[in-house]
Amino acid sequence: MTEQVDWLAGASMMIRRDVFEAIGPLDDGYFMYFEEVDFCLRARRRGWTCWYINESRVAHFAGKSSGIDMAGAADKRLPPYWFRSRRRYWVKNHGFAYALLVDSAAITCEVLRKARNFVQRRPDNQPQRFLADLMRVGLSRGGPSTVSTQGR
Repeated sequence: MTEQVDWLAGASMMIRRDVFEAIGPLDDGYFMYFEEVDFCLRARRRGWTCWYINESRVAHFAGKSSGIDMAGAADKRLPPYWFRSRRRYWVKNHGFAYALLVDSAAITCEVLRKARNFVQRRPDNQPQRFLADLMRVGLSRGGPSTVSTQGR
């Protein structure tokens, strides 16, 4: 179904020149991930809309550039830039207090998910050290200008 959406994956975007002229390019403070969400939010704040067109087709090989995909996720660890990009988005667009609230909710949900899996004896399919990495970045004081985009 064709419908208006909040954001789209960057691999499937077609963007009018007028949008770039109105809001500028994607934020190069992101290394990878969340930059298209940020871009769509900036566009919406300037009156532009974002549409998912059901009839369109895009071949996107998810995770090929970064190695991040859900196949075998439990055997891998998300790279630090994924967490920093996520953090950058929340702090930049909603402020530090809101980012802390979002991260606290995500951490709580992850703890509850792990407890449920333990009780139900389900395998853990999250990437390795996801909770620890989420806590390390999520509870930091880093803001959009201080969160590094370099690997460690």
